[in-house]
Amino acid sequence: MFTVGQPEIWQNAVHSGSAWVFTFVLAVLFPILDYVLYQRLKSTLQIYAWNILSIWTLTAGCLWTSHLNYLTFSDLGEQAGNAFRTLVVCGIMAAIIFLLMGAQKVQNKKTTPEQVGKALDSVRRLLPKTPTERKVWVLVAISAGVCEEFLYRGWLLTLFSAALGSVWLGLLISSVIFGLAHAYQGRSGILGTGILGAIFGIVFIVSGSLIPGQLLHTAMDLNNGLALGKVAKRTEASRSSGA
Repeated sequence: MFTVGQPEIWQNAVHSGSAWVFTFVLAVLFPILDYVLYQRLKSTLQIYAWNILSIWTLTAGCLWTSHLNYLTFSDLGEQAGNAFRTLVVCGIMAAIIFLLMGAQKVQNKKTTPEQVGKALDSVRRLLPKTPTERKVWVLVAISAGVCEEFLYRGWLLTLFSAALGSVWLGLLISSVIFGLAHAYQGRSGILGTGILGAIFGIVFIVSGSLIPGQLLHTAMDLNNGLALGKVAKRTEASRSSGA
C-alpha cells in the first residue's frame, strides 16, 4: 500500500489553523493574483521576476508553516526515498515523456506556422525569445521545478492525504489545484498542467521522494521553454514579414 509522509506526524497540521490558512493562500488566493498579474505585467522579464519572487515567497511561507507544525524537510519528501522504486518510476516516466516529445515533433511537422502561432498565443508572453530572457528562464525553470514540487506535492498532496486518509484523493485534489494555478495559460494549460501534476505526484508517491520529480520538472520546463521560445520567435518573425 502506497502512502506519503507519515500520516500520524501530519495530524498537527491537519488540525492546525495556520496550515489551512496557508493552504487557502496557495490554492485560492495565489492563482487569482497570478492570473490578474499575468494579464497586467507588460514584459516577459517582469513576468519572470514575479514568478521567481512569488514561488520562493510561497516556499518560505510553507517552510514557516511546516516549522510551526513540527514538520521537517524529510516529512515533506525532501529525502532519498526508495532507490529501486525511484529508478523504475523515473525510467518509465522518462520513456513516456520521450515518446510524447517524439509524437509532438511529428505533429509539429504537419502543422502550419499559422496553427503553431495560434497554439502559442496563450503562453507567448511567458516564452523566452531574447538572450537575456533565455538566461533568466533558467532561473524560472529551476524555481518552478524545486518549489512547485515542494508546495504542490510535498505540502498539498501529503496534507490532503493525511486529512482524508487516502493518498489517491490527495493526488487528485493537489493535481486539480496545480492545474488551476496555471489558469493564465487557458483551459488547455489547466488540463495539461493538471495531468503533469498527477504524473509528478505518482513519481512522489511511488519513490517516496520529491527529488526525482524536482529534477524531472526542472528539466521539462527548461527544455520546453527554450524550445517553444525559439518557435515563438520564428512565428513572430514570420508574421512581421508577412505584414
